[in-house]
Amino acid sequence: MNAINTNNSLIAMKAKKQRGLTLIELIASLTVFALVVGGALALFSSSSSSQASIQMTSDLTAIRAATRGLYYGKGGYGTGNLNAVLVNGNKVPTTMTVTAGTPPTISHGLGGAVTIAGASTAFNITVTAVPTDVCMSVLTSSTGWNSITVGSGTAITAFPVQPDAASTACSAAATQTVVFGSA
Repeated sequence: MNAINTNNSLIAMKAKKQRGLTLIELIASLTVFALVVGGALALFSSSSSSQASIQMTSDLTAIRAATRGLYYGKGGYGTGNLNAVLVNGNKVPTTMTVTAGTPPTISHGLGGAVTIAGASTAFNITVTAVPTDVCMSVLTSSTGWNSITVGSGTAITAFPVQPDAASTACSAAATQTVVFGSA
């Protein structure tokens, strides 16, 4: 019986020694957790940028189609700001915000302004505050435009835009002003 009591007390002592985590185990656990969180944030950032590019491309295509539709058969677009025409015609995509004014201000999802302006028989859509990664994605996926000008660069007229050309055009600043020309 005495041997059993001694054996039980040894087991109890070992159990007391095994309670909790050692400092090294805690550091290793926190390191693994930090790596998992860092990876998740990197994936979120990448998907967020991709979503912004897709949304901007979709919004620009919708504005181009709406402007063409409103002016179809009219012989031209005039030479003024067309934002009020699109706002009054309820043709601004719901993902963009409209602020009252003369003319109204249209803002895209990344906080920049969108201005549609007639240029006689054509029109231009000017988009401000476009981040470099979104600029590159929008340029490489754009079709149906007569020209695209990034910042003060030369107008791009050959489509599709190659990634190296988009990188060169979009990397001059952290955000760009991009002008999409349509007929």
